[in-house]
Amino acid sequence: MVRMVAIVVLGLVMLADMARADEDALAKAMARDPDRFLSRVGDLIAGFGVSGALRPDGIETYVALTRAGARASALRRFLAMDLDADGTIGRAELDTSQRAASAATRGRMERQFTAADVDGDRQVDADELAAAGQAAGLRALDEAEAAMLRALMRLDADGDGALALAEVEAALNRLDDPA
Repeated sequence: MVRMVAIVVLGLVMLADMARADEDALAKAMARDPDRFLSRVGDLIAGFGVSGALRPDGIETYVALTRAGARASALRRFLAMDLDADGTIGRAELDTSQRAASAATRGRMERQFTAADVDGDRQVDADELAAAGQAAGLRALDEAEAAMLRALMRLDADGDGALALAEVEAALNRLDDPA
């Protein structure tokens, strides 16, 4: 029983530390360039909000769509090399595809193929393709960035569960107040 309580307490402490880190990241983003921050959050509210306000589900939609777009882009490049359409990209297909590409693109293709070929068998199979897509999604918007976006809801001053641009502006104005 004591061990279980200790584990629960440790978990709560870790969650509190994570929340503080998210708040710190949000505060840094706001202070670093307030105009840019306001512009980006304004775009997020306009694009993923409803009735001029952003809710947590809008943030999650943005995160999911950003990652999905990056996954699709990465997979599209790989699938363009799958010359025999068997779902696997072999070294010979990479070599053929590279001959038709520019020098800069050849280098990128080589790097991406090597990174995706986790088992080193000189081909990228369906599981490796899926993993490469997931990795591309996380590179596009990692968990730290997603947590910072979720932390935006802490700026919801009236507590209605929706973040309006006026609330973001008010939070930025509080940064300027020396009190």
